[in-house]
Amino acid sequence: MNTDPDHAAALAARLVESFEDTVGVTLTARTVPAGSGQVVELAGRRRRSAPPLRIEPDSRRVLLQGEVLEFTRLEFDLLLFLSRNPDRVYDRLTLMAQVWGLSGGNGRTVDVHVRKIRGKLEPVLTPITTVRGVGYRFDGAGQVLIAD
Repeated sequence: MNTDPDHAAALAARLVESFEDTVGVTLTARTVPAGSGQVVELAGRRRRSAPPLRIEPDSRRVLLQGEVLEFTRLEFDLLLFLSRNPDRVYDRLTLMAQVWGLSGGNGRTVDVHVRKIRGKLEPVLTPITTVRGVGYRFDGAGQVLIAD
C-alpha cells in the first residue's frame, strides 16, 4: 500500500487505537532516529478496566457492563445509598429512614428490594452482603463507579 505521510499517520493511529481496545493495553510511542529514517518504538502499559457497575445519579441510570438495567425508584435509591456508604452495616429500619424517609414500618420491605437488586446484578456482581441478624452491607466498592 502506498500512501502520503499524513494519511499513513492517521491510519497508524487508528490501528493502534484498535489494538489498545482489543488487548486492553495503552501504548505510548516515541520516535528514535535510526540511520536514514526514524523508528517508532511502542511500549505497552496495562489499562485498568472500568468497574462493571456504573451508577449515574443525575440520569438515574444503572449500567452493568455497559448495559442499562431497569430499576424502580426505591431499588435505585437503595442501591445508590449502599454504594455511597460501602463497608458499613445498616439495619433495615435505618435503611428505611435514610433512603425512603420512613420512620417505623416493616423492615421486610428492604429485604424484598435487596432481593430484586441482587436478581438484576447477579451473577456478574454480588456487592450486597447480608449480615445475619443485623442488616446489609455494600462490599462492592471496587466494582462500582458513581458518576457524580
